[in-house]
Amino acid sequence: MKRWWVAAAAVVVVLALVSGVLFLVLTPSHRTTFLVDSSESADFRDVADAVGTAAANMSPDDALALRRFGGTCDAPDTAELVTPGTGQAAKIGDAARAITPNGKPTLLSGVIAAIDDFARTYPFRGSETNRVVVVARGGADACGKSADEVRTIIREHSARAGVKIDFRFVGHRLSSEQAKVLKAVADATEARATRFTDDTAALVTTLKEVSVPTSLVAQEVVLPKSPCELVTPEVLMAAYPLPAEVAGYKPYYGEINCQQDRYVHAQGLIERPELAQAFPAVFELKDGKWQLWNAGTGGFSCGEIPREVWKAWDVGCTPEPVVCRDANDFTKVTDMNDVGCPVAIDIADRYIAAARAGQTQGTGTFWVTDVWTCSKYPMPDRPNVANPLQCQRNADGAVVRLGDNW
Repeated sequence: MKRWWVAAAAVVVVLALVSGVLFLVLTPSHRTTFLVDSSESADFRDVADAVGTAAANMSPDDALALRRFGGTCDAPDTAELVTPGTGQAAKIGDAARAITPNGKPTLLSGVIAAIDDFARTYPFRGSETNRVVVVARGGADACGKSADEVRTIIREHSARAGVKIDFRFVGHRLSSEQAKVLKAVADATEARATRFTDDTAALVTTLKEVSVPTSLVAQEVVLPKSPCELVTPEVLMAAYPLPAEVAGYKPYYGEINCQQDRYVHAQGLIERPELAQAFPAVFELKDGKWQLWNAGTGGFSCGEIPREVWKAWDVGCTPEPVVCRDANDFTKVTDMNDVGCPVAIDIADRYIAAARAGQTQGTGTFWVTDVWTCSKYPMPDRPNVANPLQCQRNADGAVVRLGDNW
């Protein structure tokens, strides 16, 4: 009998030791939740990119999580999109960019849920710091509770969580009244001074700064370089090697232009004794690595790369055609240059109405407004009567096409 008790006691001791070791190994020094306002707004992609950049800027040993908020006051909507874990900065960025903004700001419900996330035993809380970085934009909170109510609710949930949470609030493009509401919520969490930004560059810089643990700031630790700062010709050559150097050829990447810590446009150059060939290429940061998006001298489609990025590169791109109205005859409308379906359908209908009313001119069915020039588009090896119709905007050459005989 004694041997049985001795064996049982030994097992208990071993399990306790293993549990203790696992706890020490799995407990991160720092845990951070990014709490993002996902209410409806036109500039959400800037916020998502900034959050992704801030996450990529942090130590891979930090446990990171992502939670969103936004909905209605009757049914506040908040969800944890990425649960806490180390080495998942890229996952944070991808999840933030995948959010579809909608609803109204419900900041208080998001803050409460973020606090409650830390009340759970697992995932483990940080041994040194536990932080919530809040990004509020377009409004602070639409539900209008008083400052005393907010303070009481937050303190109750913080007490139940049983851990000191370091809140950092960033307000992006808020009015003075919205800024007051945000500051009241921030004060209730005993957060550090609220930061406010008005443009994308300031937001990226601020999120990088407020994401760093206080202990590291005090030690003046140098922040890791951002993805854009780490782009070099050698990095791009590894991602997409140019033809090898033979018989006087010397390939390399020059004129590297990095935007939003996610997109790079570079000129691949192949120098020969008598000729230098340019080979433009576009790269995108995915899963923490630069990968080729497209390359060649025939021009680029716009794809999902934001237009402001193409503009910053001073490089034109061709948008994908969009069928705004499908039909089996010439009333079909296709937007060829991203003019927007409402505009495309409007000019198409006006042109069709003019043609039916006999207001067009000549066999080419010409019809001109102050903004558009519409006519049959000549196609090789086709009689004029079989040529398709299109309208071209005078200011920029954007095209709307009618029919399906292209």
